[in-house]
Amino acid sequence: MQSQWVMNEMQTVDLRDKRLERRLVNLLDTLSQASTASIPAACHNRAEMVAAYRFFDNDKVGFEDVLAPHIEATYQRVAQQSVVLLVQDTTELDLTRPHSEMEGAGPLHNGRRCGALMHLLHAFTSDGTPLGTMSAEAWTREAKTDQSKVKRGSSEKRLQCKRKPFEEKESVRWLQTAEHCAEIKYDCPETQLIMLADRESDITQVLNYCSCQTDFDWIIRADGDRVLNKSSATQPSVSMRDALRKTKPLYQQSLAVRSRESWGSPTVKHRPGKADRPARVVNVAVHFSEVTLNDPRPGRRDGLTVNTLLVREVKPPKDVQPIEWVLLTSLCVDTREQAEQLIGYYLQRWMIELFFKVLKSGCKIESRRFEHIDSFLPSLALYLIIAWRSLYVCRVSRTHSDVSCELIYRESEWKSVWQVVRRTLPPKQPPNLLEMTRIVAELGGYVNRKDTGPPGPQSMWLGLQQMHLIATCWITFGPGAKQFSV
Repeated sequence: MQSQWVMNEMQTVDLRDKRLERRLVNLLDTLSQASTASIPAACHNRAEMVAAYRFFDNDKVGFEDVLAPHIEATYQRVAQQSVVLLVQDTTELDLTRPHSEMEGAGPLHNGRRCGALMHLLHAFTSDGTPLGTMSAEAWTREAKTDQSKVKRGSSEKRLQCKRKPFEEKESVRWLQTAEHCAEIKYDCPETQLIMLADRESDITQVLNYCSCQTDFDWIIRADGDRVLNKSSATQPSVSMRDALRKTKPLYQQSLAVRSRESWGSPTVKHRPGKADRPARVVNVAVHFSEVTLNDPRPGRRDGLTVNTLLVREVKPPKDVQPIEWVLLTSLCVDTREQAEQLIGYYLQRWMIELFFKVLKSGCKIESRRFEHIDSFLPSLALYLIIAWRSLYVCRVSRTHSDVSCELIYRESEWKSVWQVVRRTLPPKQPPNLLEMTRIVAELGGYVNRKDTGPPGPQSMWLGLQQMHLIATCWITFGPGAKQFSV
């Protein structure tokens, strides 16, 4: 029996072939029950395994085709919310193999690895519950010849990038995704949409487009510093951060900062300025102001007017890099409550990093063995849906803790797991969602005590796999099962 959530998610599937559509629904149900397992291990027999690989190899099955019904279902969930955070980000999919490379895979960051890149727009509620993917683009880079190699970071490389039209750069994806956010408003007119993006999206063309929009709000973290627009040629240049530091703080508060370890070689770190730091408690001041930034594009003299919020550490200790970051936004801040809400919205951007972790560690997407990238991409789309479901179950149990667990779990699932874990007969009335989720997470190694917080995604995806096995045995051999004759 197929899972109800799979049937709901695949209602609008359209592959122009009924057999392929049935295969997609069956594959989603099968692979979601063993997300960390290889495809042969997740399938129930050899015939099902062969059918799975034939599906991914089929020329009629593409990345967008597999993801389309999930996107449609996500639109419906977004339309039911009052506020939705649209988080966009890019991730690398490392498909490097020790002995044989996947055909069609391209070079990644340092040139020694190969794989694909994916830019995702994912919807979250204001409390971090994932609603699903709104748009996704996957691509590979072309390998460079020896004659065209230019040292990364060199002046020649920077000059090449500057001369290249913006429409031909990879960074145009940030603008295209922002344009898609405006299109979403037409289908979700009653929902306040807030686009979130990290420092890589701090691009003049993106800020210019967003500042002209009324269909959605946006929050972008500034990358480095910018110069304020000058009213005359004789006026000295003033940096954005210096101008914000001189404003009166809205308020001050203490924040607990986690430790961080940079990665890379001793001489070349992953990102300049992102040094190691210890865990500590910092006192920060929050500043807010409307500023007009200089527009560096030729012929642009009016500048870009945006709202800015600065969070900076007050009196940092010596030999420690101070905490300081700037948010560029369309949201206005007049009170401390509005500033705290804005910061709270941006902190939910971390949820897309957690989603990528579920995709890579919980679904093992980078370990999938395909000979060609064209077969890998449809499987990537399928596991995007599975990753969403795993994270959704984890997060919705926190926000709807008191509702019946049958919002997520079937009767055969919660009753069988209850009896296995608690070693007692299941109650007549289903327990609440948070209690049942804690019990399922115990199957994945979660320590269920009163002083422990809600389970994380790793214990959940491991627990869900065990739950599917236990529920299958319950249906086959448990109460109400048909008697098999030998």
